[in-house]
Amino acid sequence: MPARPRRRFDLHPLPSIVIAGSPTGKTTGGFLKRSVTIIDIAKRAGVSFKTVSRVLNGAPTVAEALRHKVEEAMRELDYKPNRAARLLRGGKAHSLGLVIGSSARFVSSPEPDRRLPSYAADVILGLLQACHPAEYHLVIESVAPDDADGPAALERFLDLVRLDGVILVPSLCDTRWVLDLLESRGMPFARINPGLDLDRALCLIIDNRSAAREVGEAILAHGHRRIGFIDGPFAHAAQRERKTGLLDAVSKVPGAHVEVRQGNFLFASGLEKGRELLELDDRPTAIFAANDEMAAGVLAAAIDAGIDVPRQLSLVGFGGLAIAEHTWPRITTVSQPTTEIARIAGQKLIAQGGHTDDGWPQLITVPYELTMRQSLASVSRP
Repeated sequence: MPARPRRRFDLHPLPSIVIAGSPTGKTTGGFLKRSVTIIDIAKRAGVSFKTVSRVLNGAPTVAEALRHKVEEAMRELDYKPNRAARLLRGGKAHSLGLVIGSSARFVSSPEPDRRLPSYAADVILGLLQACHPAEYHLVIESVAPDDADGPAALERFLDLVRLDGVILVPSLCDTRWVLDLLESRGMPFARINPGLDLDRALCLIIDNRSAAREVGEAILAHGHRRIGFIDGPFAHAAQRERKTGLLDAVSKVPGAHVEVRQGNFLFASGLEKGRELLELDDRPTAIFAANDEMAAGVLAAAIDAGIDVPRQLSLVGFGGLAIAEHTWPRITTVSQPTTEIARIAGQKLIAQGGHTDDGWPQLITVPYELTMRQSLASVSRP
């Protein structure tokens, strides 16, 4: 008889079983040994079980020498803390919440705008870089800021998921009912690139106006006088300064002119508004898009129209997103360190331990860099 094929099963860990034996929690001879307790740790470290409890809960009053002895005993006994039990005792949640202000609905749809912006991926990466070393979890939720059900949706999220802090990105970081709600709960929160009320919570920003002024000066230095600008959504308060900075630079050069179109930070709007600008009788020789996704859309519009970038059209984006480096030609952009900003926000929230105090509201300005690439060139002369 031929051998029957062996079936493959997914193995799941057995529940903890407390029996007499070694306190290591490891298996020996097919039997599970009992779990390590704080009493075992206290005996190994030569301290009281209350000291062990204070170390596990992150109490700042434990002397460094005692903390070291407890942590060493935990390593020797291969102790794995039970976080669920710690939560019941009022310990830290060991979770941060990223709340994204998006009108996207999580359903299948062919519409190109029904997705989250790629900017969110850089924020998530930075927060994970902060969370993983600290053994924190990252929980993500989306709330539409203009939805009548928005406040109730955020309340439900905060009731269902215990968090040590919340991170807000545009446009929620400038939505006042969101800030009021979090403050009313005493929840520490960090705001990435806000443009309003910069004295509320931890705010991490770049100087959008100065950065856009540098873009304008670079475009003008290459001889361009007919310039197109694709604006971002009005709800993103900080990005409004990008148009202001460009106009600052253009106002100093006689004969220079800016033609403005309204976009929404997504590729499709860059494609649409780029086509509008490129179909003008006196079309721009350079276009500055308020973010890199829209700049990539403009590049696609130029290719569709048979316009060479950068020989016939120069192009600049904003944000330093991956898409600006992955196109050809690569897109000149203002590189803001979004991943680093998010990592700093996460680390500060973790260090705060789920509590607010008078020192929590801070304003941190992070440096940016104008990254020159092939998409910006001198205006071609007839």
